[in-house]
Amino acid sequence: MIKIISRRFKAILCMLMVVMAGMSIPAQAGIVKTDIVMIVDESGSMSNIHTNLGNSIGLFASILQAGGLDAQFALIGYGFAGNNIRLLTDFVDAASFAGFTDDLYSVGSNEPAYDATAYALDGLTAESADLSYRTDAVKNLILFADEASNSDTEYDASSLDALLQQSSALFNVVLGGEFSELLTLASNNGGHGFDLNELNTSDTNALNAFVTNFAQVKLQETLDYCVANPNDPACSGGGSDPVPAPFGFGLMLFALAIMRARR
Repeated sequence: MIKIISRRFKAILCMLMVVMAGMSIPAQAGIVKTDIVMIVDESGSMSNIHTNLGNSIGLFASILQAGGLDAQFALIGYGFAGNNIRLLTDFVDAASFAGFTDDLYSVGSNEPAYDATAYALDGLTAESADLSYRTDAVKNLILFADEASNSDTEYDASSLDALLQQSSALFNVVLGGEFSELLTLASNNGGHGFDLNELNTSDTNALNAFVTNFAQVKLQETLDYCVANPNDPACSGGGSDPVPAPFGFGLMLFALAIMRARR
């Protein structure tokens, strides 16, 4: 009889320990902040891309928000004759960003994608974007280009890779060709490569399908970054507050344990 009671109390004790552990182990919840910089080629063949980027940013942002991201957007143009790299807007919401895409030109010829990306991270010696990144936000850089990087004065693929990693910045590329160095940069820095031709379309359904897939991948990349870097300010503390398991659920488990032991 004593052994039976002992076994029952052990069962109850074990269940209680599980419940107490469940109440103390944090579950990831809340919003992850991310600052997204879109770095856009302003060469002559990009006009339709610029239009579609502005028209689809609302859908892109809504998918990120539904997935738990607090995103804001900045816009940099590069390749425009007379001003190779220029800041069109610091971080704003998606609706405001859409308006700034109207200021993109499509008349350039030189496309220094490496320098333009470094500019977004204040890596150039000649000039600085001085973007107002939030200290508790994941940095996300997205490059749109229909040519391989050319006419760079300060950066190449290797030095840009070092800057991206030093800045803990995720990097995606939307490209109009198989530009291997840019694709490798994305792969090395938590990102992917996408086909620019899928954004260069007059088919609304095709555009929405591309943007939906792109946003879902971007969302997953950002969440994966936080899994791999839980101590990053964007992924702990203010960016993603831990919440305890519901107390009522713990009590229910404990009550079930007692009832089982009584049987």
